[in-house]
Amino acid sequence: MIRVMNELERLVTRLLAKDPAQRPTSAGKVWAALNEINDRHFGATPPNRGRDIAHDISVSRAEATDGAIIPLRITAHKACPVCATRTDEKTARACTTCKGEGSVVREQGTCKVRIPAGLRDGKEIRIRELGEPGKHGGAPGDMYVTMHIDR
Repeated sequence: MIRVMNELERLVTRLLAKDPAQRPTSAGKVWAALNEINDRHFGATPPNRGRDIAHDISVSRAEATDGAIIPLRITAHKACPVCATRTDEKTARACTTCKGEGSVVREQGTCKVRIPAGLRDGKEIRIRELGEPGKHGGAPGDMYVTMHIDR
């Protein structure tokens, strides 16, 4: 998405150039440039928003009362390419690629999540755009985190 914005910024800079020779000569050329950017980044398929995901997190009583910023480790999985198409469950459990789990780790990352003060047990918090990535330049989904207070 950032690359699309950079290309659009460059086009706007050309449109606003002081020297008329640096500007596009017609509206048709601007339209063609916009279509080229669209085709290069989105193709014939429109952008789709990513799936929302859900997690459970345990926080201490002090973090729930006072609020906190805690690290949250996110791990994305995808279906194992070796055993995903196998119908024999015994063979799939013996897979050496995914160790019988049926999925492999795609990427891992850590982000900081702000926990609001006055949190109650079972409260769900929405964190924007930390869900699965969008397709064809679409926005990522949201993450819904259910908080559990340690006793």
